[in-house]
Amino acid sequence: MAGRVLAAVRTVLHCRALPADSRRMKRVLFLVNGLGLGNSTRCHAIMQKLAEAEVRSSVATSGNGLWYFRQQKDIDEPVELGALHYGTSDGHISGMRTILSVPEYLGTLRANARVIDEVMETLKPDAVVTDSTYLRRRGRVRDVPLFAVNNADVVHTLYQAYSDRPSSIRLQFHAVEEMDFLYHRLVPDVALSPCLAEPPKASPAPYYRVGPIVRPACRPAATNGRAHRILVMLSGSRFGSPVYLQRAPAGCTVDIVGRSAPPTNNVPIGCRYLGRVLNTPELAADADVLVVNGGFSAVSEAFVMRKPLIVIPLPNHAEQWVNARTICAIGVGMMAREEEIEDAIDTALANLESYRAAYARLPLAPDGAAQAAERILQAIN
Repeated sequence: MAGRVLAAVRTVLHCRALPADSRRMKRVLFLVNGLGLGNSTRCHAIMQKLAEAEVRSSVATSGNGLWYFRQQKDIDEPVELGALHYGTSDGHISGMRTILSVPEYLGTLRANARVIDEVMETLKPDAVVTDSTYLRRRGRVRDVPLFAVNNADVVHTLYQAYSDRPSSIRLQFHAVEEMDFLYHRLVPDVALSPCLAEPPKASPAPYYRVGPIVRPACRPAATNGRAHRILVMLSGSRFGSPVYLQRAPAGCTVDIVGRSAPPTNNVPIGCRYLGRVLNTPELAADADVLVVNGGFSAVSEAFVMRKPLIVIPLPNHAEQWVNARTICAIGVGMMAREEEIEDAIDTALANLESYRAAYARLPLAPDGAAQAAERILQAIN
């Protein structure tokens, strides 16, 4: 089995022609968890900044990450990794099931380690960047700078700062988020930590704070006047909230990305189910309100674009709850449960001017992708 995997890796690594001067170029290897799309889009944003400095990027990923990177002409063909995912119960994230799945995760880590060793030997990168991909040991990676894109330090700090945190997220916080925090304190040389607003406590080493990391197309695009368009853009992972709307607000079109129309095909007037969409910033630019799950990348892109937000954290997910609570604290949106989408849209439309005013008081967000790329360049040049 291992031999077949490594043979496949060699085939993938050589299936795209490299430019004539590629051997003289610096190269960074990204190891990206592809459960949702957020890890892939933010790593791609860093890759694009590195490319401006004539640094080539390669990627090993899984799941949705393979779908995303195979459509990016500026990136080598991705290498496939085994997927790590949360344990589930009744279709929702389960802290206990996640703990019980540890033996399975260790097997995946061992298989991934063999693939990563082969990629390291073949590409000989100048640095490695991980995003929610965990190394069982440093192995060949010990010879080059190891970066991670991870803001578990922000989650660690804000979870304790928000006294209204629900008990339902406690187990997942301690079983997953705190272990994530500990791992990134011990393993990478630098943990690039994006944040929306500076938390009350400074980051411990090796965390390095940067601004939100978003795709280049995510530019400020505030709208004015009466709302006309709502964009529902929930997680592309298997935990994404279902979306079966019964109505659209009067005078508004509701676009639903990443979901197919209901099986009955009984779609309300004013609602459009668009399925899987690669270039979502174009849709978001025209929207007056965005409805997203609480993944940090989705929240970050909406925040940078200055879009009023309805954040629907996945049940039992501490990080997503913290991200949603932060949007409420900043004043640019609200939090809701997945069964409340339609009522939440009505509430957000009623509070639209308040959210717009809150954005108007905020400075523009710094370019976290550029800051992250600059820190990587410091290490490899």
